[in-house]
Amino acid sequence: MQSTTHHRAGKGLRTRLGRHGAAAGLPASEAPAPGFTPIDAYIRRQMKDARIPGLALGIVHDGYLVHLRGFGRADDSGRAFTPQTPFFIGSNSKSFTALAVMQLAEAGKVDLDAPVQRCIPWFRVADPEASAQITVRHLLNQTSGLTERAGRGATLAAGMHPLEPAVRALATTGLSRPPGAAFEYSNLNYTTLGLVVEMAAGEPFDAYLKRHIFEPLNMHHTYTAIEDARRGGLASGYRYWFGFPVASGTAPHGSTVPTGGIISTAEDMSR
Repeated sequence: MQSTTHHRAGKGLRTRLGRHGAAAGLPASEAPAPGFTPIDAYIRRQMKDARIPGLALGIVHDGYLVHLRGFGRADDSGRAFTPQTPFFIGSNSKSFTALAVMQLAEAGKVDLDAPVQRCIPWFRVADPEASAQITVRHLLNQTSGLTERAGRGATLAAGMHPLEPAVRALATTGLSRPPGAAFEYSNLNYTTLGLVVEMAAGEPFDAYLKRHIFEPLNMHHTYTAIEDARRGGLASGYRYWFGFPVASGTAPHGSTVPTGGIISTAEDMSR
């Protein structure tokens, strides 16, 4: 959008949700904005050097959306990549999962320092004693003791399926250290948090996100189902072969929605 007319994006998730999507305000232009020409030129140079087919950029400054633009193509048909083009946001999905947990904590439905078993009574890892010690905060902070390696294997096996089977499978999963002892990034923490949200809220995780986060923020082009995203113009994924991007018809990685399965746009992510 033109730099003389700013799009209010809010100064925090609490503020933005409280205003029920005040960030949605004026539509942003995709034309070059004065003052951002050097940034656009830098993006184009980097895309050329790295052979990136397409991307979209949103810049938020001091709570205002000041620049929003697409570059390149969304797929091999040559369709333009715009700020409204959906794409997988990967582990940025975890921020939405954490927000959902914190909303429920503020509502008194989740105690961050209570054992996970308070929300999921059957929750188990291979160590029975540790199973009763892992708290919701441990999951949020990636300090449960679950490993990065186990998280990669589990999410690839789980795919975009219901969360309960993935969490039940933890019953045979060992920990690398006692709960709370140290940080280790693991997708398993956020897969479990997704089920915590479901159990505490009494509704499916994707339905909770839509009703309590996406809709209040007017994130109308954000999805948890790949079929819906395809109808909305999902960008093609690409894999590099000998340094050149080749279109891939599959999701970028196996994942559960809470860990990496959300699909969004640059415009929605700038709200």
